[in-house]
Amino acid sequence: MKESARIAYTFARAFLMQHEPDNDYLVASHIHLHVPEGATPKDGPSAGCTIVTALLSLATDRPVRQNLAMTGEVSLTGKILPVGGIKEKTIA
Repeated sequence: MKESARIAYTFARAFLMQHEPDNDYLVASHIHLHVPEGATPKDGPSAGCTIVTALLSLATDRPVRQNLAMTGEVSLTGKILPVGGIKEKTIA
């Protein structure tokens, strides 16, 4: 999960600098990502695209639709990669 968050942050920052060069929110801000263990185990890269979406929403002050669900690993180039357990994640 830590590596997934690092990659998501790195991509989100690069994406924002390319598309909104005057927006330095992700460079100037200290962001702490807290993902509590709770009852649902969280491991692996599948939160990458969700983290990117959340970071860009925060930086651009544009809310994400509330009826949206997503899962997928994100690469450093922004490609969304497949993940396993989609059926189980949908049921949860």
